[in-house]
Amino acid sequence: MNASPIDLRLMLLDGLLRRIDEAGVAIHDSQTALALEAFAKARAIAEELESGISEDGGVEIARQMRNLYAYLHRLLVEARVERCHAKLDEARRLVEFEHETWSMLNQRLADGDEPNDGNFSRIA
Repeated sequence: MNASPIDLRLMLLDGLLRRIDEAGVAIHDSQTALALEAFAKARAIAEELESGISEDGGVEIARQMRNLYAYLHRLLVEARVERCHAKLDEARRLVEFEHETWSMLNQRLADGDEPNDGNFSRIA
């Protein structure tokens, strides 16, 4: 299977959503060790997503995406430290929005609605 950069990004976002959900359940069930493990995996996935951001598609959009991931990282750390479901929910909404955005772009590219000059793939 040859996955495009966008497909790979979507897979990572799916994994991040699963880890956020696992952390939420573990916090609710007072399973501290499982919560810490889920948060660690979520942060690792977020760091991987951030490290894959390229400036080839534009310096400004890359900067905005890095800011988004810095905010996501802060939410995850604060949710872990404070055992705060509200911050975890906010992180989830943010990741869901990004997933939806990349999914729509991927579909438009597959439908041939957008020129595939590679710019979006390089940002991913």
